[in-house]
Amino acid sequence: MACVSEALGMSLPGSALIPGVWADRQRSAYEAGIRICQLVEAGITPRKILDERALRNAVRVVQAISGSTNAVLHLSAVAYEAGWSGSVMDLFDQMYHTTPHLVKVNPAAAYDMEEFHRAGGIPRLMERLGDLIDSTALTCTGQTVGENLKGYHYLFPDDPELIRTRETAYGLHGGVAVLRGNLAPHTAVTKPGAYGPHLQRFRGKARVFNREEAANEAILAGTVQPGDVVVIRYEGPKGGPGMREMYKAMKLLYGRGLAEQTALVTDGRFSGTNNGCFVGHISPEAAEGGPIALVEDGDEIVIDVPAGRLDLLVEEDELARRRAKWTPPPVQAPRGYLQCYARWASSAAQGAVIHCGEEEVER
Repeated sequence: MACVSEALGMSLPGSALIPGVWADRQRSAYEAGIRICQLVEAGITPRKILDERALRNAVRVVQAISGSTNAVLHLSAVAYEAGWSGSVMDLFDQMYHTTPHLVKVNPAAAYDMEEFHRAGGIPRLMERLGDLIDSTALTCTGQTVGENLKGYHYLFPDDPELIRTRETAYGLHGGVAVLRGNLAPHTAVTKPGAYGPHLQRFRGKARVFNREEAANEAILAGTVQPGDVVVIRYEGPKGGPGMREMYKAMKLLYGRGLAEQTALVTDGRFSGTNNGCFVGHISPEAAEGGPIALVEDGDEIVIDVPAGRLDLLVEEDELARRRAKWTPPPVQAPRGYLQCYARWASSAAQGAVIHCGEEEVER
């Protein structure tokens, strides 16, 4: 997300990847404080920076570095708060097909984030992307992206193996893909940049769990087997409430040697450190009566990243029968702020933001 902030123009060029123990981090923070005062004097507010150009640049950078799927959620929320009426999900979908994959870091490769910083970080990456970046976008320096890049001074030598050129890219597609299908009528999100092509078409039988803890127990007990698709539901924005990360289940599958032989789908979300075949942010979520609420053990599920599909191989008549029997579960937070969030949160496809009308606020 530090990379995303820099790509948006909301943090100083080259600041995203400075290691926390370096003195450069403290110097960068000091420079940021000075710059904030100058922005106030110049009347440059966040909404003057966070326009469509900034959002497009941020999505482009996430695709090029195979960033966390959380970026999809956060950028959707940023776009909502900034008042942009477009669809960040559509931007991710479009740019997946048009963005070369230029950077791989742990867990997708042996490189770490400090090495990424030494290689030139986000400025070098945006230079490599060339005309795929909108250089006219305003940034917190008071200058455009193009002006920042033109005057940027690199502290370390270039490493064209770590930050690749468009001609030597890891692949012609970005790292984050949007899926749709009868299991995700709105959208779902996956990260093919973190797993090999052999996992990008996966078909298996569902093992269904209504909470993360139940799935973790089953994985540890050895009841999840090769070929299974682990389904964890009621963990979305409303169902959680709060949309927890399903990182532990992924780590347990990896630890048991199942990361290359199973898949995991959920209306929850994931950590950026996960690898293996996983699909999250399924929308509508189970708590809203989305199709993921209707999945039963043994149902076949197909994940097809090249086709952009996530499908449940169950006849519509059978799904209608199951839907007629489904009832919404009780809210997991019986009082307080989480109850309000469970009531008013939008879907993951819209950034899971609090979205309510005036009459709701009054009530």
